[in-house]
Amino acid sequence: MRSLPILLLIGVAAAKLGHHHSNHPTEDKLLSVQVVIRHADRAATQGWATDKSEKILFRGNGELTDDGIDNAFNQGRDFKKRYVDTGFIDKRYLPSEVRIRSSSVSRVLMSAASFTNALFKRTPNNHAIVPPIYTTEESQDTLLVPLLTCNDGWEDVVSKYGLTTSENAKDTALIKMLGSQWDAPECSKVPPGLVDAIIAELNQKEIKMPENYKACAKGHAKQFMFRYIEMLAGAGDHFNELRIKRVAGMLTSELVKNMQKAASCPPPCSTEPKLRVFYTHDVTVLAVAHIFKALHHFEGVTPAFSSAIVFETRMNATGPYVKVYLKNGHKPEFFDTGLCHGNCTLPAVAALAAPLSLTEPIPCPIL
Repeated sequence: MRSLPILLLIGVAAAKLGHHHSNHPTEDKLLSVQVVIRHADRAATQGWATDKSEKILFRGNGELTDDGIDNAFNQGRDFKKRYVDTGFIDKRYLPSEVRIRSSSVSRVLMSAASFTNALFKRTPNNHAIVPPIYTTEESQDTLLVPLLTCNDGWEDVVSKYGLTTSENAKDTALIKMLGSQWDAPECSKVPPGLVDAIIAELNQKEIKMPENYKACAKGHAKQFMFRYIEMLAGAGDHFNELRIKRVAGMLTSELVKNMQKAASCPPPCSTEPKLRVFYTHDVTVLAVAHIFKALHHFEGVTPAFSSAIVFETRMNATGPYVKVYLKNGHKPEFFDTGLCHGNCTLPAVAALAAPLSLTEPIPCPIL
C-alpha cells in the first residue's frame, strides 16, 4: 500500500511531462520555404556560337529558349514532389500559401511562369493552374535586379585589372579578364568574345558546335564565367561589401524577415505564405550563396540555368532553425549545404546575414 502514493506521483509527473511536450513538440516541423532561383536556359546576351544559332534560337539574344521553358518546368516538377505532393502546400493552389516574385526581365518572367506551371494539379478541364507572378519595373527593382551601373564600389576591380576609371567597370573589367585569363589549351582556338555563347548553346541539341568549342564550354569557359559573375556580385575572392549589398542586401533582409515571420506566426498560420519563390539572375544567386556560406558548393563553376538556393525555416523542441539547400539546375537533387552542421538557429542565421543585409537600397552617387 505504501507504493501507491509513489505510483500516483509518477503518474502525475508523466502527465505533466506529456502536457509540456504537447506545447513544445519534439518532432521537426517545416514552417516555410523560400527559393532564390536563376532563370532557365537562354541564348547568349550577345553573339552566336555558329552561323545557324541565330535561326535556331529564334527569340533572340538574351531570351529564353524552348529548352529553358522545358527545364524550368522540370525544376518546378521537382519542387512539386518535395513540397506539394508531400502535403506541405495544397495541391489545389491556395493564394494565401504561395507568393511568386520575379525580376521583370522577360527571360526571368518566362522562367517563373514555366516553373509555377508545374507546381499544382490541373483543372478538371486539364488546364494548368498558374499563380500570379509579381514584379517591379526593372529600373526600380532593388530586390531581384542586381545594381551594377554605379561608378562607386569598384575600387578593388580598378586596382586588380588596371582600369583607368570605374565608369562602366563591369564591361571594361571583362575585356581585361578575357585578355589575361583566356589561356586554357582547350580554349586556344575559341574567340574570347564567344564565352557566353558557347556556354549558352552547349546543351542545345539542334546546334552542332565544333568539338573544341564544346570542350572549352564544359571546362574553362564555365570557370571563367564564375570568376566574372563572382566579381560582379562582390562575392568570394572578389568580396566587396558595397557591391554585394547592392546586389543582394535587400533580398537577404527580405529572406530573414520572412523566416522570422514564419517562426512567430501561431499555428495554424494562415497569414504568412508557406512558399515564396524569388526568380532572379546568376549574379544575385552567387551573392546570396556567399552571404549564407554556400558559395563553395558551386565548385568554381558558373551556376547552372535554373539553379536554386532553398531556405527551409523549421521548428523543433529547441526552437526555430534554418536549413539551406542547393539545387544547381533542374537535374541534380536537393543538396544540404551544411549550414546546420554549425549553429543554424534562426537568431544565429539572422546574425550571420545581418552585416550584408539592407533595409533601404544604396543608390548610385549623384555626379
